[in-house]
Amino acid sequence: MNHIQTLAIVGVGLLGGSLAMALKQAGAVGRVIGVGRSRVNLDTALSLGAIDEIQSDLQQAVGHADVIVLATPVNTIAELFAIIAPMMDDNKIVTDVGSVKSGIVEQAKRALGNRFNRFVAGHPVAGKEKSGIAAATADLFENHKVILTPTEETDSEACLAIKKMWQTTGAEVKSMTVSEHDRILSITSHLPHVLAYVMMNFLSTSPESERCYEMAAGGFYDFTRTASSDPEMWRDISIMNKRHLLEHIEKFKKRLDNVATMIDAGEQKAIEDLYASAKRARALVTEKRKFE
Repeated sequence: MNHIQTLAIVGVGLLGGSLAMALKQAGAVGRVIGVGRSRVNLDTALSLGAIDEIQSDLQQAVGHADVIVLATPVNTIAELFAIIAPMMDDNKIVTDVGSVKSGIVEQAKRALGNRFNRFVAGHPVAGKEKSGIAAATADLFENHKVILTPTEETDSEACLAIKKMWQTTGAEVKSMTVSEHDRILSITSHLPHVLAYVMMNFLSTSPESERCYEMAAGGFYDFTRTASSDPEMWRDISIMNKRHLLEHIEKFKKRLDNVATMIDAGEQKAIEDLYASAKRARALVTEKRKFE
């Protein structure tokens, strides 16, 4: 499927809207149907050219679509499968953009039954701290990764079609198992968001918070940037991936306790070695991003 005749985007926000824009710009889709809770948001998407049609009935939208992209918060994605299941057939493909895969895949398997093979679980590792269609751009996924987590049941033709769809946006498509995805993303994405939120909460409750706001420099701003992300979305991600996230929070707490012990004891070499090791690791991450 190099060209999608009709695409249904359920949740036309940052990710869903950007995907639609990218595919339309590339001439890779004929018609885009937008489905969502907010008529104002959908009207904006229509005026921006991200979608061609607004549909309030999800089953109607699915009935007319070749590819259905579920781009709502993760807890809602899991609930949508039961609604779309009666409209699924072997000519339709459904995928998602959720940041956690295990719960979504389990829900899809239960709800879709013998059409589960037409579901390709996906996660574009791209975004902004801003949300909504107003923040969407056609180049959002360029030079970013999209992770697909097909299962043994996933139809290979459906998986290839979704891979090509994302490649059309300029993304690099990688495959992982469901468990690998949730374990790795809990470290590289979910834990950093928790730390940013907790840091800002810690600062805001300080007696000197106003002075801290005034004196915050670039490093603090960069570290806490993700605390500007949608709290509802990250609440759901935190809970849905809690097994892996709690494991890494505990490990991080122990590492922080170790650093506190070093500082308290004035262990200069140990502190410097830890910081130097961290600097080397950061350089490796930077180099890997540069050459991919």
